[in-house]
Amino acid sequence: MNTSTSLQSPLSVEESALLRSFLLSDVRPEESFSSIEMLDGYLTALTVGPEVIEPDIWIPYIWNQQKSEEPCFSSAEEATVIGELLVRYMHTTEQQFHGDPDGFKPLFERVKYSNKQQKEQAIEDWSLGFTMGIELNHESWKPLFTNEETGMLGMPMLILSKVTDDYKALKKEEVSDMVSLLPDFVVKIYHYWKQHKG
Repeated sequence: MNTSTSLQSPLSVEESALLRSFLLSDVRPEESFSSIEMLDGYLTALTVGPEVIEPDIWIPYIWNQQKSEEPCFSSAEEATVIGELLVRYMHTTEQQFHGDPDGFKPLFERVKYSNKQQKEQAIEDWSLGFTMGIELNHESWKPLFTNEETGMLGMPMLILSKVTDDYKALKKEEVSDMVSLLPDFVVKIYHYWKQHKG
């Protein structure tokens, strides 16, 4: 079993690849998050959001948002490994904001994609993951959205996730501008909740 110190360490390239492959595998429930970009957006929302949420709440939500389904792990050891990778990924995300929030970049800005379509899908997945992170704890997020000015901070993620029809009405330049604004808006959300916590 990993020590508490190792649970704070970032994932290696190999571990990130393992987690990415697991999220694409057939052993996970049908409604599970389907990419590491979606996971990155989700964990970012939990990190910058209004409350600390424990792993025993946010991890099951990754696998299924409606039922208590889990992946068909090949062994107890695999379940432990995947769980620890998720916790370490979360800790790395938290360390980014605690140490250098203004240096934040979403995963799709830190990864090279082979074509434009893959990059666009990565942005959509990341934004959907962030939106899912809000949904997990939506009651606590309400103060941000009830204010017109701060409520706009969540719009890029909502629109780029394509959960509404707003995306279809955008021109390519508007989409590009929204993608460019997204990291800064995430940082502003972090500072908003940091100021309003407690």
